[in-house]
Amino acid sequence: MGGGAEAGERNEVALMKAWWIAGLFLVCAPLLGAQASAAPDLTGFTRSSTERMVNPNIHPIAEPFQVSSVSGTISAERSGVALAEVLFEIRGPGTEKKIRRGRTDKHGHFKISHVPQGTYLFKATLDGFQSVVGTIVVSNARGAVGEIAIHMSIGA
Repeated sequence: MGGGAEAGERNEVALMKAWWIAGLFLVCAPLLGAQASAAPDLTGFTRSSTERMVNPNIHPIAEPFQVSSVSGTISAERSGVALAEVLFEIRGPGTEKKIRRGRTDKHGHFKISHVPQGTYLFKATLDGFQSVVGTIVVSNARGAVGEIAIHMSIGA
């Protein structure tokens, strides 16, 4: 009979957490209004299971990466530990809807070869982490950095 009481307590705690999160969102939503309305169109990109549970659970990077090729590293935000098997996708160039994909290796490195110059929307996705989205400008011009460095936060 104790199992039923424990399950009831777990459900009550889960409900309290959900109400707390909803209340926090209602308090913070007006402060994030400008960001929320400028969310990028993620049509064609892969969604993680975390995004389906917490809609959406995505971290935008405001500054575009200026690169000469699409390669880089992805790590956990707090620990700096390299993240393996992160799906890294780009869409473009410009309004073109072509999606190119790559995955990080055990050292957190990824590379997408033969990417023409242009502006791309990117998304990094790993279950259990907040997805990261932003812009990449591929160019041979001066000022292009060698690699992309992304830090992912643990998802809620």
